[in-house]
Amino acid sequence: MPIAAVTGASRGLGLAFTRHLVDRGYHVFATARRPETAEGLQALMAEHPGAVTALPLDVTRPEGLEELRLQLTKRGGLDLLVNNAGINSAAFPGPQRNVRLGSLEPTGILKMVEVNAVAPLLITQALVEPLAAAGGKVLLVSSWLGSIGGKTTGGNYGYCASKTTLNMLGRALAFDLKPRGVGVYLFNPGWVQTDMGGGKAPLTPAASSAGMLDAIAGFDLEATGGFYDHDGSPHGW
Repeated sequence: MPIAAVTGASRGLGLAFTRHLVDRGYHVFATARRPETAEGLQALMAEHPGAVTALPLDVTRPEGLEELRLQLTKRGGLDLLVNNAGINSAAFPGPQRNVRLGSLEPTGILKMVEVNAVAPLLITQALVEPLAAAGGKVLLVSSWLGSIGGKTTGGNYGYCASKTTLNMLGRALAFDLKPRGVGVYLFNPGWVQTDMGGGKAPLTPAASSAGMLDAIAGFDLEATGGFYDHDGSPHGW
C-alpha cells in the first residue's frame, strides 16, 4: 500500500487531498494542529477505519515530526508528501491585515513566510530519508500570487512574498533531491472555495486537489522543480 503524508489536513484542500488519497488506495498520515477537534477529518477516519493516521503537528515546529518520521520508516518509506498547510493575511488582526502599503508590520509578514515557505522546506528536509527510500514525490501548494511575472498590482505584500519564497525554496530543493530519486513539484491550486479563497471561488477543494494529484502521478524526475497549474499545465514564474 502506498503511503502519503498531508499537512493542514483538518479542512479545505488538505482534507480534500486526504480523502482523494484514501480513495486511491493510500494510507494517509494526516497532520493538523488539533486533529482531534477536526470534525471533517474525524468523520473521514470513521468512514475508512485504518486508512488514516491523524497526528498533531504545528508546521513551525518541525521537531514535532519525529513520530511521523519513525512511523514512515517502519512502513518502508513515503511515496507522497503534500505540503499544504498555510496562512494568509486574514490570520492577523487589523483592518488591512498586511495587505496595503501604510499598514504593514514585520510580525505578520515574517509569520506568513515562516508558515508558507520555510516550514515546507524544513518538513521535507526532516522526511528526506523515507522519501528517498520510496522514490517519493513532494507536492508544494504554492499560488498564482507567488508569480513575479504575474504580479501586475500593488498590495498583498506578505502572502505574495511568502509564496514567491516557497517557489524559490522548492526549486532549489528539487535540484538537491533529484539525485536521490525524489521529485519536487510546485502547484498553483487556483482560486478555491476554502477559508482563504472564499465562497465566490470557482473551484471546489475536491476538484483542485484531484487535478493536482492526477498531474503529479504522471510527472517523472524530468518535471521536477517545475511550477504548474492545478491541471498540470505549466505556470509562469
